[in-house]
Amino acid sequence: MFGHTHIPFRQFPRLFPVVTSLLWIQLVFFLVMTFTGGTQNIHNLIRFGALEPFLVSYGEWWRLVLPIFIHIGIFHFVFNSFALYLFGPQLEWLFGRVSFLFLYLFSGFVGNLLTYWFMAWSGQSGVSAGASGSIYGLMGVYLYLIIRRAIEPEVSKGLLAMIGISVLLSILDPRINLIAHLGGLVTGFLLTGILLRPKR
Repeated sequence: MFGHTHIPFRQFPRLFPVVTSLLWIQLVFFLVMTFTGGTQNIHNLIRFGALEPFLVSYGEWWRLVLPIFIHIGIFHFVFNSFALYLFGPQLEWLFGRVSFLFLYLFSGFVGNLLTYWFMAWSGQSGVSAGASGSIYGLMGVYLYLIIRRAIEPEVSKGLLAMIGISVLLSILDPRINLIAHLGGLVTGFLLTGILLRPKR
């Protein structure tokens, strides 16, 4: 269940169309932004839909969703894309396509909403973007499954270590959006019990 390395790459899009589509969308965003001003240029980030609290306050609420597909720099893009490729397929299979897509997008939305509220409350300026809130939503799912003992103990140890290290890095590195990460993690955890209940 929790591994897809044996699946031929050519079959991946057919078996996991949601994960494949998400990867393609953020790749297109990254390439277009790279050739139209760069993915680390603030003005270009805002032009393509990054979260900017002042603009959200003036009604551009779509900036709470679109940033899920925008990444700041190559490392940010590669890390989140690899995380989605690694952890997404198992959950797309587990939840089903529609529920998985909802969980992924809603986790990212909540992370961005909390980021907006925090930036507005603290008076901070700047931009925020990335799929990290959604990725942490997936981690929240795995955390729920670990607590419910739905994953083998050997695998659970590795996943817990990965989640713990990720959260620790989010706390230690001031450049990382801790609010979005924790918001996504908690959202994914809470949604798991709701979305999986009809399948029991």
